[in-house]
Amino acid sequence: MAPTWEQVRGANYGTMGRSISGTVHRPDGSWQLIRHIPDAAWRYENAAGEPVFIETPTDRWSRGADGTMVHAVKSPNTIYAVMGIGSPSLLLRAYDTFPLRTTRGFDDNRFVDPTTPRHTTVRGRAGWEVSGRDQQANENVTYVFDAELGVALRWQRGEDWMELADPIVDKAFDRDLFSWSGPSRTEEDELTQHQREHEERQRALAEIPQAVPTWLPLTTHVHPTSGDPRTGELSLSVGGNAPQFTLRRWVTAIGEPKLDWPNDSTPQRHRQPLGDWTYEIRSYQEMDKADCVRIVESIVPVDPPNRNPADISAELASEEHDRQEAEVLASLGTGRTFEDARGYESLLLRTDFTDENAWRTIAVTAMAPVPQGSDMDFAANITCIDNRVYDGLTVDGVLNLMGEPPPYYIFLVDAETVRNPEMPIVTVYTGPDDPERPRGRTFRVIPTEMWSVENNLSLANMDFEDFADSTGEDGIFRGF
Repeated sequence: MAPTWEQVRGANYGTMGRSISGTVHRPDGSWQLIRHIPDAAWRYENAAGEPVFIETPTDRWSRGADGTMVHAVKSPNTIYAVMGIGSPSLLLRAYDTFPLRTTRGFDDNRFVDPTTPRHTTVRGRAGWEVSGRDQQANENVTYVFDAELGVALRWQRGEDWMELADPIVDKAFDRDLFSWSGPSRTEEDELTQHQREHEERQRALAEIPQAVPTWLPLTTHVHPTSGDPRTGELSLSVGGNAPQFTLRRWVTAIGEPKLDWPNDSTPQRHRQPLGDWTYEIRSYQEMDKADCVRIVESIVPVDPPNRNPADISAELASEEHDRQEAEVLASLGTGRTFEDARGYESLLLRTDFTDENAWRTIAVTAMAPVPQGSDMDFAANITCIDNRVYDGLTVDGVLNLMGEPPPYYIFLVDAETVRNPEMPIVTVYTGPDDPERPRGRTFRVIPTEMWSVENNLSLANMDFEDFADSTGEDGIFRGF
């Protein structure tokens, strides 16, 4: 005889305050070993047994894209592990969804209108399935609760689901599991970092000698307020306004700096060299040429930096090169794994490691914006995976590694991509197998057309076959 919902819920309440461990599986084929000590101690491990997330009441460590653990000191009342779809807490702490009582003066119960429990199994364990409505998301949710332990074995909402295998309750964990003593770097609060950078910029700006105009064109406005036509006595309200504009300057010998927002969208009205400087006026208002010249010539001059302009130019060029190089290296995904890239839709996987420069050129070209006329650029939104553990991986190997979709396609840089002067990248269909669309079907695309394939596949504007059937005789897509 099936139990009532209240009995199933009561069994789940019985897991409160008890340590739980198990393996959480997801629809993309990934899995993690999870350990939890209520209320806020968590540890996730990947298939290699490496910790990817550790949380305590005061600290959090998470594995970054470069493989290094990132440490953050938690703010008061912050609970990272229980946030969002896909969190193991939806299984290990299902009771948070239907609390024993309200705690903040309103109904905290998210799981309402439960169905009568029915018997089912999840990964070999008997359980009771109950469906209801998640009030917060306004969607139907299904739980399966272990018939013996009471812990949730499955959570599903739409196509999102998680399953818990091999659950163990009341296991005594070594407390050292919930800390990290290996290499790590500090994660700075993003808001604090932006605030500090803003303050530093403002201090630096305040120290720059200003070149202030001493003349501005002025439109005078008068309005009579009182008077006597007989005597000619009159009182006027007098005011004036000058045009609003941005005045830019730079040392002519160093060269013009890059335009930033909002100046990059403000029309240029005048540009004029004067002494060591070049001055520029930008404004949304129309301005008389003679007025602009008079404004510039009224500026009280200041001395330029007391350094050789060529040295400053070389320094700026070097910094810009380093900045661009850092962006490129970050975009190449060095050391990233499939596990790290879960959740990203368009993946570019490196499977050939014979030529480092070729890989860099291919990846950078594939991600570069491509002009499409009318001042519009399009770019492929790609997440690169560059890790030698995937060296020599075949299409079949990739399919086995990825498991069930999503994603429904993947891009590969293989030996042919590296050797061929056109650098054709492999595009693999990784969705469900179908006679008209077999899983593992491939075509190649030149890097400069990656934007077209990636943009349309990611948005489902076009089907895989639209591109695969539009290749040349050699199977390479070069555009429509």
